[in-house]
Amino acid sequence: MKTTFLRLSLPLAVALALGTGVASAAGTPLGKWMKTNMGTALAAEDFPTLKKNFDFLSTKQPSADYPDWARFAKTGSAAAAKSDGAAAHAACNACHDAYKHKYQKDFPSTPFP
Repeated sequence: MKTTFLRLSLPLAVALALGTGVASAAGTPLGKWMKTNMGTALAAEDFPTLKKNFDFLSTKQPSADYPDWARFAKTGSAAAAKSDGAAAHAACNACHDAYKHKYQKDFPSTPFP
């Protein structure tokens, strides 16, 4: 019973965390793409789609001012390949912590992808 509760709680916790973390970024084209493509796949535990999207992101470094962009995305891709939702979410958070506000300031209306 306890294991089932924990198994069911993780996707809900991830979805709620993504909903609050990504919703504020959704004002940018990248934020909208992230919410639709990354947040939805992570919340649904659709790891093949999540891996594909992380791989795509790893090729979209916006400028040299974002040197760890690809590393964060590749870390997320590796986590998705292992169906590790917590590690994939951690990769998202690492990138958001490092770059979210900077990206919003630098590229508020730049089309993505």
